[in-house]
Amino acid sequence: MAEATGGIQKIKGTIDGVTYYTIMGSEKVYVRKTGGPSKSMIKKAPQFEKLRRNNNEWAGCTKMGSMMRLALGKIIDLADFPIIGAMNAIGKQIQLANTEDEHGKRSLYLSRNKQLLLGFNVSRKQVLESVLRVPITSSLNRELGTAQVIIPAINAEMYLYNYRNLPFYRLKVSMFAVSDVGISVISSKYEATNPNYIDYGAGFNSDWFTTNGHAAEQCIDLKIDLPSNTEHGFPAPNDLTFVLSVGVEFGKVGSNGLPVGVKYAGCGKVVQMG
Repeated sequence: MAEATGGIQKIKGTIDGVTYYTIMGSEKVYVRKTGGPSKSMIKKAPQFEKLRRNNNEWAGCTKMGSMMRLALGKIIDLADFPIIGAMNAIGKQIQLANTEDEHGKRSLYLSRNKQLLLGFNVSRKQVLESVLRVPITSSLNRELGTAQVIIPAINAEMYLYNYRNLPFYRLKVSMFAVSDVGISVISSKYEATNPNYIDYGAGFNSDWFTTNGHAAEQCIDLKIDLPSNTEHGFPAPNDLTFVLSVGVEFGKVGSNGLPVGVKYAGCGKVVQMG
């Protein structure tokens, strides 16, 4: 991938078969030449068999990536880079860990590879431990669909890195489930093996605190509530993985005189999986 520099950086779009585009989180303009084999060749020619298998499996990676992104809940708004690409890449790692299925049809088992998502940061500029400098403890109970996060009392002037020099901050916690992904025998497409829980989760936003004051200890309890008429409950099936994430968001005074979050001012990470 080429990078454009100098005066050409103001160009965007396609000119004479060359496309100029930008990526979130970067001020550079990237250059890509259009062209390549036709769709018909890719679909039928023997030399593209491996490519067809890879393309088919990529649908599973994007399905898993989308579900993992949504499972970040309230901290997804703190992302300062194109997070779905990073999630798709993790999906590919999960898929490659499957050495049992045929290439082109490999299922994605997050339930067997939780370490690949654990510790994921939604910010590339700051990490949670460098911004919120107090020990966070957490527990997750998949048998009950509950979690607890304890954040000690915070003296913001000592234990909060206010790197944007903003007047407010708040804490954000989320827990959602992610299903494994496999090829459906009905649709022959990649789908969640257990979609019954993935639309439900639990989240918490603290009050806004001043960045030059003290905040009391926060003991945050989360519980996933499923619809009363569902056939499914807890404990959850083994093909589900619960994702617990914590973040800190910085804010300023909004137009109504109340604190409001500032875009890209914050950080968060996946602290536990179960």
